[in-house]
Amino acid sequence: MKLRICVFPILALCALAFAAQAQVRAGLTAHPHRGRPQVEAANSRSSPPYETPASLACVYQLTQPIVPGCPVLGTSAVPKGGSGLIAIVNAFDNPPALADLNMFSRRFGLPVCSSTNRCFNKVYATGIRPPEDGLWAQSASVVTEYAHAFAPQAQIVLVEAASSAIEDMWFAVGTANTILASHGGGQMILPFSILEEADETGFDQLFTTPGVVYISGNEGSLGIFDYPATSPNVIALGGTGLVRDPNGNFLREEATHFWAGGKSLYESRPSYQDGIAKVGGQRGIPDAAFAGDPIHGAILYYTSVSFDGFVGWIYEGNVGVGEAGWAGIINRANSHAASTHEELSMFYGSIGDTTVFRDITKGQAFEVFAGPGWDFLTGVGTGVGLKGK
Repeated sequence: MKLRICVFPILALCALAFAAQAQVRAGLTAHPHRGRPQVEAANSRSSPPYETPASLACVYQLTQPIVPGCPVLGTSAVPKGGSGLIAIVNAFDNPPALADLNMFSRRFGLPVCSSTNRCFNKVYATGIRPPEDGLWAQSASVVTEYAHAFAPQAQIVLVEAASSAIEDMWFAVGTANTILASHGGGQMILPFSILEEADETGFDQLFTTPGVVYISGNEGSLGIFDYPATSPNVIALGGTGLVRDPNGNFLREEATHFWAGGKSLYESRPSYQDGIAKVGGQRGIPDAAFAGDPIHGAILYYTSVSFDGFVGWIYEGNVGVGEAGWAGIINRANSHAASTHEELSMFYGSIGDTTVFRDITKGQAFEVFAGPGWDFLTGVGTGVGLKGK
């Protein structure tokens, strides 16, 4: 896996490691997982050190009425609604994906998927079942479960690539494009990445199927960022942490300390960023953000596939939560954008409107600071309800 997190004072060594890895094009990598078993948090504090679908929905005002403070242990309402398809492209097979999704759904009062309620389907991109991989299986579980949590009436389609090789992953994206196009469009989650390289612009056309909005996250830093998040045809997401008081009440949202955005090395500024002077002539990332900090904003999910010895209920920080959350929010908003460009034009057209976005002005990572308006940590901010999406 690519090295993702650097701890002061070894930034110089980390930068060298990033540069060395940027020369390797063996394949794409699932977004890093920083998980802990739920048992570690049991009875240890008044508020669990993780978020749930209900607590996140409350913080982002996606349910009514809003519980004051949105406490994790005192908030149970989950989003309702959704329609059409959300496709998730992932490598390898996650055999218990449906069973794990239903375990998660039962705990949080979400619809259970079955032969009569076809809210989940798994597709092998090549028509042949791929081998299993623990890391990729857990990545699929996180994204699948939270996409379902934020748009429970949408159909989730997990498209499994034969491997994480670039050719296999792009083939799976093509399969997902075909599926979405046949249903009139939808949202596609891309929970993987590779470090930027000069030939990436040649792949941007993969993310242009009419009616499809593409979403991926950036967990890069130090001037080296993640593709496909840097593509102008993809919504690029950053991360935030949710700060709570000793009683578990939500106080504020800050940028994560674990990754940062910046200017793409190879992608030109898209038209929807023409009003963002600080990006200059290059594509700036991220466009928006979502909770997913490993310490403040970790989320609880379920997996029966072991990775690093972790299995069962796990809480972790991962940008994939934001990918799933935003896919669900856009799905439920029913804006039916014709493209990612159109969706992001709505995002950038709402900068400064506090009824649409929460401006994240605190936090820093790798000497990049959050501030008023658009910034290189959280973009336009995090969502408030469904307006303007």
